[in-house]
Amino acid sequence: MENQIKRKCQGCGKISNREEFIKITLSNGKLFINPNSKVLGRSLYVCLSPDCIKTLIKKKRLYSALKFKNFDEISHVEKLLQEMLS
Repeated sequence: MENQIKRKCQGCGKISNREEFIKITLSNGKLFINPNSKVLGRSLYVCLSPDCIKTLIKKKRLYSALKFKNFDEISHVEKLLQEMLS
């Protein structure tokens, strides 16, 4: 039996396999929406649920979880996440 890698959603707090989440990674001062987990760096995970993505944006969890203060980069990623909801 193989161990599954578990991660926690920053929107709702659900713990599940990492394949069920969108990974957002900070690497070399750039933010990546990284669903295939190939880019390494400080990361956070969020469910594919529109409610979780809205909570992540509304409560500004990108700032706190990634410890990143580049507002232009974060606003760009927030726009991309909102487009994923459409």
